[in-house]
Amino acid sequence: MARLRGLFLLTFWITLIIFFAPFMILAALITKNENYIYKPSGALIRLGLFLVGVRVKVTGLERLDPRQAYILTPNHQSFIEVPLFVTYLGRNPAYLAKKEVFKYPIFGFGIGLMGCVRVDRTNSVAAVESARLATEKLKQGKSFMVYPEGTRSPDGRLLPFKKGAFMMAIEAGVPVVPVTISGGSRIMPKGEIRLTPSTVVLTVHEPIPTTGYSRENIAELMSLTRAKILSALSEEEIAVCEGGALKREPSAH
Repeated sequence: MARLRGLFLLTFWITLIIFFAPFMILAALITKNENYIYKPSGALIRLGLFLVGVRVKVTGLERLDPRQAYILTPNHQSFIEVPLFVTYLGRNPAYLAKKEVFKYPIFGFGIGLMGCVRVDRTNSVAAVESARLATEKLKQGKSFMVYPEGTRSPDGRLLPFKKGAFMMAIEAGVPVVPVTISGGSRIMPKGEIRLTPSTVVLTVHEPIPTTGYSRENIAELMSLTRAKILSALSEEEIAVCEGGALKREPSAH
């Protein structure tokens, strides 16, 4: 049953993207307003999650200034959380996305209109240029969601942080916002198309100003961000980060 739920949700979202995306993209192009992509996408995402029994709880949104651009740095537990940021944060974040996703018809063009920046993970020079482009967009007021771990955790452990997101924030002069995802691995583990109905909790922490930080003391900023993310994990998830193993609910087949 868990696998059927996962397949249903992915099929549901893909089908809706194929059907509605051309109209959303056309409206965004005509009006020059990205909300014609973000708002309908959020509604479709909410509907899909409701149908498979996934609930989302968000705390801390009042800490964000709607006039301020941020680098939001969540932990990365599961594919399921990626659409949540588009839907539940009350703002329109862009992503640094691997170049392959831009090759998908309609979808790739749409995320380009949303301000997402393509990244070639096999080319370090191109990756640096992508970070530079995203930094320029940050300076212009576009918030970015960047996973400091760089990839999804296979077992719920918080992986070592990379410097890229923090250098972008420092160079753009924008705050870093730690975001904790709790419950994502239990709902949809990495590498599996199976979904267990449950609640995922998004905790938005107090923004961390980057004034006074540089390449020389960036480790302090990374450490502070990591501590904030850890602070809102469940006791079970904290135990995992300290060396345990996340227990999985038995799935019905």
